[in-house]
Parts: sequence; C-alpha cells; structure tokens
Amino acid sequence: MVITDTIEGTIDEVLWYHYDITNDVLYLRMAAERQADTVSEETPEGLMLLRRADDDTPVGLTIVNWWKRFGPGELPDSIRQIERHIEAWKDRVAA
Repeated sequence: MVITDTIEGTIDEVLWYHYDITNDVLYLRMAAERQADTVSEETPEGLMLLRRADDDTPVGLTIVNWWKRFGPGELPDSIRQIERHIEAWKDRVAA
C-alpha cells in the first residue's frame, strides 16, 4: 500500500509549497526566497508570517492545521484536488 506523507511543488514558478499531510502543516515560500534566512511572527489569524531576517520583507507563510482550518470537509484522496486548494493561497503570499 502506498501512503503519501507530503506533497511538494511550485505554483507558476513563483511560489514553492510543501504540505505535510500527516501533521496538517502547509509551508509556503516565494520560490526565489527559499534559501533566505527568516524570522517569523504570528498574524492575528494564527498564521506564521515569514520575513527575511535582513530586511523584514515578507517571503512566506506557515499554516498549522491548514486543512482542518481551511479545507472543505475531509482531505480528498486526489493530490490534484489538494493542489488546487494550495494554489488558492498564491495570491495571499505573493501580494
């Protein structure tokens, strides 16, 4: 039996994502900033906003309990369906 623990990829070569299915944590980073040193702060919505350590520019988000908080019901069996929900976050991070 195959069990997928994580999904990882990029959206439009702009946003990198890594979804830890087992722990329900979604990591989002601007693709060009994946290696940047960051600091994080919790937003009023309970998301972890990642900022570049050297100039405070926002470069990503970490979302604990992502599917539980923002998914419509049970996690689907289709990777493509999960990816569509991740893709919707692109504008929130890239803005």
